[in-house]
Amino acid sequence: MQEDKHIFQIPTTDFSFKKIFGTEKNKRFLIHFLNCFVAKYTGKIKDITYLPTEYYGATEKQRKVVFDILCTDQDDKQFIVEMQRARQPEFAERSIFYLSRAINSRMKKGELRYNLLPTYSVNILDFELSEYQDSDGCFRVVMLKDQKNRVLTKKVGIFYINLCNFAAKQSDVTEEMRKWLNLLKNMPAMDEADYKRHDKIFREVMDTCRISKLTAMEMKKYRESILEYEDVREVVEYAKELAAKEAYETGVKKGKEEGIAEGIEKGKRKTIVTTAKNLLSMGLSVADIAKAIGLNEAELTAMISDI
Repeated sequence: MQEDKHIFQIPTTDFSFKKIFGTEKNKRFLIHFLNCFVAKYTGKIKDITYLPTEYYGATEKQRKVVFDILCTDQDDKQFIVEMQRARQPEFAERSIFYLSRAINSRMKKGELRYNLLPTYSVNILDFELSEYQDSDGCFRVVMLKDQKNRVLTKKVGIFYINLCNFAAKQSDVTEEMRKWLNLLKNMPAMDEADYKRHDKIFREVMDTCRISKLTAMEMKKYRESILEYEDVREVVEYAKELAAKEAYETGVKKGKEEGIAEGIEKGKRKTIVTTAKNLLSMGLSVADIAKAIGLNEAELTAMISDI
């Protein structure tokens, strides 16, 4: 395992991310992070309360959603905080869906008034959204506005934070924001000299992520999280290349019988199923695989059972 030579954990693994931002003991880190990135738009956050992260739909046909982190602040504003490592072609739509589910979960049954409680989606990405491929920004704020740029409501908003472009010049990105992005992106490569150069709050984060401080049980969970992180990233990237190749070959082969478009679609489907089965054999859950590939659980389960 490569992490043994490192001093600090990979903070974007599920284990480390939730250790930093998802525990009562370390909630000061999440408060600081949110104040750096979103307080300008939502108001200053003084305290947070963690909420359950698993929500079921109102009916059996509505899919379950599992947030990475869900919390409210002292003013009852709700924040979804998601870490997404593997690229998803429809991640923007997914973030809107998750935001909608969070808003809906706060509506009281039988309530006729639509007095929405403020809810915001904060998405930390280790890739660029396809919608912004031609730009090099690292921070984007999406609010409901009209054609004259007038805000309809400040009660909902989506924030996209891109670790890949943290060094890009952007006027609304502060030095504190860049420090967070640099830490989350590059912490595994940092040493004690880097540790000393950081401000107090960031040194505390790095101390929390010291591999030497992990208990035997935590080390086991961290290693499992590392495997998931590396396997999903590598397999999904490989699946993209394989899907393109197989889609083309299948499309050409079956073009005369079924049409090129249908043949290509079957090639992509076969690749997704193969990838999913490989990840299942590694011990990943259907929920994690669906999240990595960009499908919902029902769709993925149906595809696997059909083959």
